[in-house]
Amino acid sequence: MDYIQKLRIKTAMIVYELEKSLGNYVIENEAIHTISDSSLDSIIEREKNRGFELEKDNLNLIIEASYLDEIFNFAINITEGSSLNRSMIGLKQLCSILGIFDIRNAVSHPNRPFPDCYWFRAATIASDPLIEKLNLSSVRNALNSAIEENLNTPPDEWLHNVNWAIPNTLPQSFDHEITGLLGRDKEFKDLETVLSKKRNNLIAIVAPGGIGKTALVLQYLKDLSLNPSWADKLSSIVFCTLKNEKLTADGIEAIDAIVEIEQIKETIFHDLLKLYSDKYTFTNFEEAVEILEEENILICIDNLETLLVDFQNEFIDFNQSLPIKWKLLVTSRISIDSATTVPLDPLGKRHAVNLSRNYLKKRGVVDFKQEDLERIADAANNNPLAIKLTIDLYLKGGDISSSITRSQKDIASFSYKNLIEALKENSITILESIYAIGNPTKNDLIDFLNINREEIIESINELSKTSLVIRSTDEYGNDTYKLSDSIRDLLLINPKNIEVRNNITEDIKKRKAKILEQASRIKQLGLNEFDDDYIPEDLEPNSYSLITDLNKALSKASITNVSELIKLKERFAEYLRFKTNDWFLLFNYSRIFRELKDTSNELLYLQKAQEFNSGSPKIKLAIALRYFYNSDYLDAIEYFEQFINEGYDNPLKSNTRFSHSITKLYYLCLIYLGEFDKILEITSDWKEKGNWSGVVGVSRATALKRKIEYKYYSVNTNEKLISEILEILDSIFKSDGYFDTACVESNKIIKDSDFLLKDSYNYSSEIKLKYLNFVSNHYFNIISKLRNENINSNDNQLFINNLYVYEITDNPIRRVKWFKHEQEPDISYDLEHIEELKNEGFEVVKVYHIPEDRGYGMSSFMFAENDDKKQFYLSVNFLDEGWNRWGYIKEGNKLAIKYRESGKEDKPHPATKIIEIDTY
Repeated sequence: MDYIQKLRIKTAMIVYELEKSLGNYVIENEAIHTISDSSLDSIIEREKNRGFELEKDNLNLIIEASYLDEIFNFAINITEGSSLNRSMIGLKQLCSILGIFDIRNAVSHPNRPFPDCYWFRAATIASDPLIEKLNLSSVRNALNSAIEENLNTPPDEWLHNVNWAIPNTLPQSFDHEITGLLGRDKEFKDLETVLSKKRNNLIAIVAPGGIGKTALVLQYLKDLSLNPSWADKLSSIVFCTLKNEKLTADGIEAIDAIVEIEQIKETIFHDLLKLYSDKYTFTNFEEAVEILEEENILICIDNLETLLVDFQNEFIDFNQSLPIKWKLLVTSRISIDSATTVPLDPLGKRHAVNLSRNYLKKRGVVDFKQEDLERIADAANNNPLAIKLTIDLYLKGGDISSSITRSQKDIASFSYKNLIEALKENSITILESIYAIGNPTKNDLIDFLNINREEIIESINELSKTSLVIRSTDEYGNDTYKLSDSIRDLLLINPKNIEVRNNITEDIKKRKAKILEQASRIKQLGLNEFDDDYIPEDLEPNSYSLITDLNKALSKASITNVSELIKLKERFAEYLRFKTNDWFLLFNYSRIFRELKDTSNELLYLQKAQEFNSGSPKIKLAIALRYFYNSDYLDAIEYFEQFINEGYDNPLKSNTRFSHSITKLYYLCLIYLGEFDKILEITSDWKEKGNWSGVVGVSRATALKRKIEYKYYSVNTNEKLISEILEILDSIFKSDGYFDTACVESNKIIKDSDFLLKDSYNYSSEIKLKYLNFVSNHYFNIISKLRNENINSNDNQLFINNLYVYEITDNPIRRVKWFKHEQEPDISYDLEHIEELKNEGFEVVKVYHIPEDRGYGMSSFMFAENDDKKQFYLSVNFLDEGWNRWGYIKEGNKLAIKYRESGKEDKPHPATKIIEIDTY
């Protein structure tokens, strides 16, 4: 007899004597009159429900049928008014504090863990002076006998027929009794909590096969049947199993089992007949349900998945047909929609190792290494059945490694094979996808599979009802799905759709390459958080891939396919269903609407993004831009002023593009709002404005021009303003070059200022010459930089011609080389230079066609021919002085070129070097 068993017997001796002594105390004092009628009625009714009739005046039988707590109350009533009353109350309180009722349950169930503290608590009660004071000396004698190892086991009837035991049809022995149930305290508490709530009529323990669902529920129900606190809550417990196979060291053994709802009803009917035949008469399940409607019956169905695979709807109908007071507790590998679920995880490592040790001891092996115990537990994934199977295989003569390998294969097949075979095709596809991806999110599955969203969700729901897939949450807050180690082992050796697996593996490689390429691009371009197409490195891969696709689509500019954007919009919408507060996704979602010209939705999602990241400069700029392009300048300027006040117009605090945009658009807002005086006030030191002094200077020049509009007769004032404008623009072009904003505004100013030349206004020759000099120095370069402008267009030629013919001393327009007045004589070429060029291998050609520009100011190529009408293609890239002289070349001009043959008769020969011929 081991140490724990001795303690159990010693404790039982004390508890037995305590119950017997208290009962005798009540009987000897013939205290039936002290027991309240309500208490007597409750005991008699309880026994009647169990099939026993008690007479109200038979004290012996009343005491025998009473719970320990009730006997204590009877004894307290007897002693009321005497000196022993306080002692009896004190003894009951002591017993309650030390958990006498839990101890009573423990000694009555040999397979329940028995902490040694139960023995010390019982000994504390038996050795307390209250025992002697109340003349319960037999209790102290029992303690003395126990200490002296004079063990006297209480009668079996007392041990096994606990007064408060709830009638049940639980098995007499359990498979797990050989080792006891380990490591399930949390699940016991969860079950207790769920079952205690009246509204929970259907409870499901869901876990893969071999985890210990049956062991847990049987142990819990056995303990519950012995728990006095449940005696008034449950009338009986009915247990039936649908287990159809058993896994042993010899393989999977088939078991005759229930397979239909009608068989379940028949089994429950016969169990109810055993429990209630003394009280009620019924001939079938339906009659039993009707007659026992007011009874609090708990039905437990084990291994329900064998039925749910094919008959889930029938089971739901069965459950709904049960009386409201009945409860249904099931174990299953498949979850049930309407059930309150109690999940069951594998054992913790410590308990799994202890189970290995205990099972080996019970099988006669005591000298097993700790590292081998841990190895078995780890290889079994802490699955109790796998641990026992591994040990059984080992004891049959296998080594540890082969036993582990064999058990892993068998447990996977036993736990999952039937479930997988019952799955629909899409669910199989998703199962393989989860295997290939690892821990995919729902969006991963949508991205990788050619299955629509609704079908994917339906299949995920199907898989989620089984124990094949485990759902959890990743570090980014996404729901993820993974396979247990056992199901991965099964799919490894027995793939269900290898094509899906291979395709997804290849797609994963492509996605990783795409992400790496985008990350490299961001690094090479020096993008940061102020750029629209910047993606932070730590963004979760799904979103990173999605936004990479968006950046790629938007980079195509005008050729972006609308259908491609619509698909991206749908993908974003799916992501945002589950990540509604992700500001970065919302911001990028708005970019799609911007490209689709859906400005209201663009602004809507930008504002939503700002709700979740109110400090993001990028979001604020996008909102400001939308207001600006919607002509809501008052709303826009609030953002731009805030940016400038916070220093974001400095590229060092943001970046070049960002700071340029807010500077340029701030002043444009002021211009469109007519705030010209404010512009002049804040731009007086425009040259000191750092990086964007040119932009600020252009804004000042524009404001000055607006001050002149419609006031052409204010000659003195206007001459000062125009002089400053021309000086500002001249300075900008010399220091900052011909950037777009300066060229656009200068083109307007030049053409709007030609009123200076009208004699009726009487402007001075000095300001006129200043204006004409500015045009001669800059107009060609300005026009060359502007899209949709061409120096050779009719409008520009007419404008320059008007300046050319204006009579003023030393008109500078007449000296420019880029304009040919209609009356100007033909060009005379230096014949000596032509001869030198020919001697050097050049071909003399004549330009016969310069195409119209394509939005960049002038064409970058032209066509020429020689005297033999041989055609040539000339590109600006091969002109010695490039763009600096390209715009001066006109149709009819002669050039010297070297070229290479095109290889085709109908195709012009490309020039490889172009030189202008000297003229005189």
